[in-house]
Amino acid sequence: MPRTLSAPFFSSTPIFTRDLYARAVGRLSADKTVTAMLAQHVKAGNIKRLARGLYASVPKHSDSRTWSVDRFLAASRLRPGAVIGYHSALELHGYAYTSEFDVQVIAPGGPGLFKTVDFTCRFVRPVAPLGTDSVAAFDRLGLAIPTTSLERTVADVFDRPDLAGGAEELLSSLDLIGRLDVPRLVGHLAANDNATAAGAAGWWLERQRELLRVSDAQLEAVRALAPRQASYALGAVTGQGRAATGWGVILPRTVIEPRFEGL
Repeated sequence: MPRTLSAPFFSSTPIFTRDLYARAVGRLSADKTVTAMLAQHVKAGNIKRLARGLYASVPKHSDSRTWSVDRFLAASRLRPGAVIGYHSALELHGYAYTSEFDVQVIAPGGPGLFKTVDFTCRFVRPVAPLGTDSVAAFDRLGLAIPTTSLERTVADVFDRPDLAGGAEELLSSLDLIGRLDVPRLVGHLAANDNATAAGAAGWWLERQRELLRVSDAQLEAVRALAPRQASYALGAVTGQGRAATGWGVILPRTVIEPRFEGL
């Protein structure tokens, strides 16, 4: 009976835990038979072991040795409460300038890297609590992937530009955005409580104000969050930055003056 149940379970469940599989075949998770069954299916190429207790179903007619799992879906299942964030969230929203293979995940527990056979996952602690207005959901293979909302993502990448590929990748990605709920963004910038990030975000919003229909009042709301004294932002270093007038931040010259690069 368990073997009869395995095939339809794999067909309907692209990512699963050992516990979920054990329940599907009517056994306890600690049962050694479950270990043997999973090992047999891995050997047969029906499933792929991604991490301890986490598996992916290999589609029919695919070779498990060359087939790669949906990295976003798998990463979202590595820890309870995981939410895809930063550059990975930009990718899911459709605004990443380039694609990366590392997946950034905001999750409870310690930060750090976790490597699977198909991708690397970086766990990050949340800067501010992830409320209902901070999380959206994307469908991948019929399963929901919790992802930071676009406005929360924008606030977070200014807070941690290193998790967005650096200043140039970050701005090239954000410049693809054609619509944004600016008041929500202001709220997330305030919640993140990072004046330097708010100043850099305000400079970007001012630059995009016509496209994003940013009002004077909204710009002033962000300006109120910006530093009172000049702070280096987006990776700028002493002697190689330019002041973003009115925003209290010093940005890389290649950001303020893009044509400077390579001269």
